[in-house]
Amino acid sequence: MNKQHILVVDDDPGIRLALALKLRSVGFDVSEATDGVEAMEFFAGRTADLVVLDVGMPRMDGYTVARNLFAADGTRHLPIVILTAQNVEVPAGVLPEIGRHRFLTKPFSPREIVKAIQELLQEA
Repeated sequence: MNKQHILVVDDDPGIRLALALKLRSVGFDVSEATDGVEAMEFFAGRTADLVVLDVGMPRMDGYTVARNLFAADGTRHLPIVILTAQNVEVPAGVLPEIGRHRFLTKPFSPREIVKAIQELLQEA
C-alpha cells in the first residue's frame, strides 16, 4: 500500500520541519515548500493527497495558492489544512462553498493537525 503524500507549505522553517517530522512519524510521505510559488511549482510536475498551507507567506500567500488549486482541474478537490496566525475572515471566493478544508489557528498541537488531516483524507 502506498503512503499518502502531504505537501507542507510554510515560510517558517521551524514550523515546516516540525510538521514534516510529525507527519512522517505517523506514516505519511512529506514534501515541503517554503512559499506559495514553490507550492505551485510542486504541482506543475507532481501530486499530493493533501496540502498543509500557511496563509501568511512572501511572494504568494496561502489564499492565492488555495484559489489557484481550487481553480485547476487536477487539484480542484484537493483537501487543504489552512494555517492562520489569528482568526481572520476568509476573503470571498477563496474556498468553495462545499469543499474539504479545515482551518487551524497557530499555535496548534501536533495531535490537532494529524486529526484534521486524517479526517480530511477519510472524507476522500
